[in-house]
Amino acid sequence: MARKDSLRLRYVETIASAGLYSLRSEPVETGYLYCIEHTAWEISLATSGGNTRCRLYIEGHGYKHYLAEQVNPVANRLYTWSKNEFLHQGERLVLDIDQAQATTVAQMLLLGYREAIKAGGGEK
Repeated sequence: MARKDSLRLRYVETIASAGLYSLRSEPVETGYLYCIEHTAWEISLATSGGNTRCRLYIEGHGYKHYLAEQVNPVANRLYTWSKNEFLHQGERLVLDIDQAQATTVAQMLLLGYREAIKAGGGEK
């Protein structure tokens, strides 16, 4: 069995200007597979305007694989996604915040593990 190293990743950014904003995790490094077991996100200011939503998805390989959506997210409320999501090398999790307000602090927290893999996808 391959060794599993725990992951506890945190991404925090302040949104400079209003509009669509994407908070991205770092891409999975070559030679690893990530299992994200729990994702949490929060924004400090409510979205405003037309399409007010947050969408969580896997980005990589030229497309978006959508996982969850929160319509009309409110300020300072913790939203969670607790399903195992596997990220392959080069992929990352992204939280799109539509109609974000300027000066909003957005954060995304990921818990899980990473596992080394051989070229071709098998375990070491």
